[in-house]
Amino acid sequence: MFINLYILSLVLGAVLLAVALFFDGKRVDADDQTRAHDDTTRPSQLGQLDGVSGNDFVVRTIRSRRFWTFFVSFFGMTGLILDGLNLFVPPVALLVAIGIGAIAAAGASAAVRIGSS
Repeated sequence: MFINLYILSLVLGAVLLAVALFFDGKRVDADDQTRAHDDTTRPSQLGQLDGVSGNDFVVRTIRSRRFWTFFVSFFGMTGLILDGLNLFVPPVALLVAIGIGAIAAAGASAAVRIGSS
């Protein structure tokens, strides 16, 4: 039912990843912006990244180009596998694909942010 949507998102995710790998000379992402009032030297609290409070983390993650690139890729791949192989009924496959895409994208965004700091 949603096969065309999954294929489109998988192709779009691949194109975004290729553009990020080969044509990204300057880093302009919400992940890389630090406002003047942010104190990046304060220690982390449980469940937070250095210098990023809980609300800032969610907003910065959703505004991140990296998040949307991974979300589109994992959403398309998961949906194509689940719906294409008839492992779930289409509405359930859509919900699972959205969940897997969001979890994978937030994890990848956080991992890259932690690794680059």
